[in-house]
Amino acid sequence: MAFYMFDVDGVLTDENARPDHDAVKLVEDVAKDGHILSFVTGRSREWLSDNLFPLFNNDIDWSSLYCVAEHGAIKGRGTDISTWNLDDQFVIADNVKASLYDVSKQPEFNDLIEWDHTKESMGTVEAVHGEPGDREHLQNTRKALQDYASKIESISEGSGNKTVISTYGVDVIHPDLSKNVGAEWIIEEISGEQINEVFVFGDSSGDMVMAVTAREKKLQDITFHWVGEGSAPEEDMIETVSSSASFSSGTKELLKKHTRS
Repeated sequence: MAFYMFDVDGVLTDENARPDHDAVKLVEDVAKDGHILSFVTGRSREWLSDNLFPLFNNDIDWSSLYCVAEHGAIKGRGTDISTWNLDDQFVIADNVKASLYDVSKQPEFNDLIEWDHTKESMGTVEAVHGEPGDREHLQNTRKALQDYASKIESISEGSGNKTVISTYGVDVIHPDLSKNVGAEWIIEEISGEQINEVFVFGDSSGDMVMAVTAREKKLQDITFHWVGEGSAPEEDMIETVSSSASFSSGTKELLKKHTRS
């Protein structure tokens, strides 16, 4: 039995944050083969429920799916997000969120980034996605995210929080929150299972923490699948495999080697 941990943004979505139906179908094949499946994402549970879960085949029993949203602040099993739990210790103050929101509304960010109202624990802006293939708009949004991150750093640090930049967004989160929190929870939940291999899929260097957590928890045969742009992160005792394509296209390329379809 293998254990899979998937980031979502940039792994099961394309460069414009659109969920990739064919990538999801390959994830379903992994589930059908009886492996342990989990998502560890910075996305909100509402986003997952509205955008990813509707693509799932309802004939598959998803009750054993492990889900971590907002990096680890929200955890649960299955696709009924009302049963998932929000850990209050990771929720940043409302006045901090308000200050971050005010910066996001500055004119220079119009049509480039927008506030994510679905987040429960953190303050997040996301890129405003353009038409597929519009590389100029894509580059402009990425610059806007970097500029926003610079502008809010004093708010983030001054409130005792930290800033996390991902492929599509910028999160201000509790200083102790990372995907390590979510990965640890899942690994504890499956501690009684006989796991032979661990496969982690990510598109940003921060996703490597999931594989590192598996290593620290004494799991063996860990492979990090890199589907991001640029050079893949590397860690001792963790094999790294890179796709030739990025984002969900890379995930499909690598997952096809895991399934029987």
